[in-house]
Amino acid sequence: MSDDTPEAPAAEEGSADEAASGSVAVVSQADDGQAADEHAVDVGPDVAHDVPIAISGEIGTGEHKPIKDRLLLPLLVPVLSAIAVGMLAVNISRVFLAGSEDAALISAIVITLAILIGASLLAAAPHMKSSSLAVILGLCVVIVVFGGLLTLGPSIDTGESEASGYVAPTGPATSTVTVQAGAGLTFDSVPFKSNFAATAGVVQIDYTGDPSHTLAFREPELAGFELHSPPAKPQSGKVELKAGVYDIYCTIPGHAAAGMEGTITVGPAA
Repeated sequence: MSDDTPEAPAAEEGSADEAASGSVAVVSQADDGQAADEHAVDVGPDVAHDVPIAISGEIGTGEHKPIKDRLLLPLLVPVLSAIAVGMLAVNISRVFLAGSEDAALISAIVITLAILIGASLLAAAPHMKSSSLAVILGLCVVIVVFGGLLTLGPSIDTGESEASGYVAPTGPATSTVTVQAGAGLTFDSVPFKSNFAATAGVVQIDYTGDPSHTLAFREPELAGFELHSPPAKPQSGKVELKAGVYDIYCTIPGHAAAGMEGTITVGPAA
């Protein structure tokens, strides 16, 4: 009996060590599980290798509009571009027609320089936003249209003489001169050097030929005399001329410089 009695505390001590070891193991396993949970990545549900996976037929997030992209845009873009170009051409032409030859030349130079400078600025900024580019182009269109509207009145041919001080002579004409506005910006198809004969006194001038041309004298004393080719009016008029040589020309900007000028040689009355 004396030998068995001391062994009991040892067994109890061993049981306590095993319990402590077990507790440590449980805590360690719990810590490892928590760490694993913290580092775990949700990879989604497991799918068997023999189960087919459905793939969505919609590619991309944008909405497809085949009618708009394939039909409307290819038609609208060239049509709208042609309308814009035509509108700009009409308004720029009004600006040219409203002034004299010098004013038209200055306007052409200013517009050309503006186009070159604008193109250079746009080329220097290749990363410009589309909205900024649209604002710049819209501003240019507004300026051109506004200029065309301002010059709408002066550019319209009313067929009436705008110069003051000219009074047409009365009485029968002593001679008649017929001038034809020919093709290629000429009088009677002769550039610069066309000549017409008349007799001193009341001369009637008839103006025919291509439309959109005028006939006037360069002499200051005849300022205000102006004829228009058909269908505009007046197409004929009387002027009193003395013996001498008189210069005639088309007042449309650029036409005289292209060859639409000539002379009327007036001989003495019989």
